[in-house]
Amino acid sequence: MSLRIVQITDTHLSRDPDGVLAGVATWKTFNAVLRQIERRHADFDYLVLTGDLAQDEALETYQMLREALGEWLHRLRIIPGNHDAPANLRAVFPELFPRAEGPLTFTLSNAEWKIIGLDSHLPGDVKGRIDAGQLEWLRGELCAAPDLPSLLFVHHPPVAINVAWIDKLGLHDPDDLIGIIEGSPQIKAVCAGHVHQEFCGQIGAAAVFTTPSTCVQFSARAEKAFDTRAAGYRTFRLEESCQTEVHRLSDS
Repeated sequence: MSLRIVQITDTHLSRDPDGVLAGVATWKTFNAVLRQIERRHADFDYLVLTGDLAQDEALETYQMLREALGEWLHRLRIIPGNHDAPANLRAVFPELFPRAEGPLTFTLSNAEWKIIGLDSHLPGDVKGRIDAGQLEWLRGELCAAPDLPSLLFVHHPPVAINVAWIDKLGLHDPDDLIGIIEGSPQIKAVCAGHVHQEFCGQIGAAAVFTTPSTCVQFSARAEKAFDTRAAGYRTFRLEESCQTEVHRLSDS
């Protein structure tokens, strides 16, 4: 039995339905992505949102997001990014975050795969961090099912993507997380957002992926610049192996 996952990241929505970020109308492209998912991937098992959901971090923006996701809410999982307000996420998605405090994480599993969402949000900082308590929780989750292949989601990539200005805005002190990944051969893939572009790398036995934004795309040039490629998202099919693909709005 396979698991089919759709990942959406870096939506950068605002209370203004006509709001623009770097010349891109973020609600317009986000809704276009949702329509394409409905046409092409409506049979997904889970929709994972990997942070930077609300550029203005406003309660109203998360309420609008919840409404836009409609009947998909029961298949939804969320982790925050640096452009998010954890308290407002808890308030608007209480079924996903029943605890009053602590990291906004999740775990999912069936008989063949385990999926773990990590919280790299660091208040007041564009960079992220996975603190010691969350790392210990991750070790426990992995030790509880050492033979189950695992897929990790996190907003900030744990490795450099070789774009100088973006790599300065990654995780603080990533070595402990990297050590867990290297020492856990059941982790087959790690997928992040934050960088607004597609990337593929490696940590130990795990492939590392990043996913395009549903709005603004960043260039792979060393200095900060925008790319003209269309908004996108990523899908996973988890069977005996992890199969993944990036989709763009310009795809047929």
